[in-house]
Amino acid sequence: MSDIEKAKQDCDTSVPHARRAAPEQGKPDQLKDALNLAEDRQEALVDEGVEETFPASDPVSVKRIT
Repeated sequence: MSDIEKAKQDCDTSVPHARRAAPEQGKPDQLKDALNLAEDRQEALVDEGVEETFPASDPVSVKRIT
């Protein structure tokens, strides 16, 4: 199959849509796995802040979430 045929196949609008993703139960929590390794949730937030800002020169900013 040539590149042109592949491109035409990708642009074909008569193909069925993708199926919907199954909804997750509950509230998604990106810190759930890191929380088990950290001493508390606040430390997990700081660890995540360090990972997200590395190697930037900006200081880590974590707010207390209640």
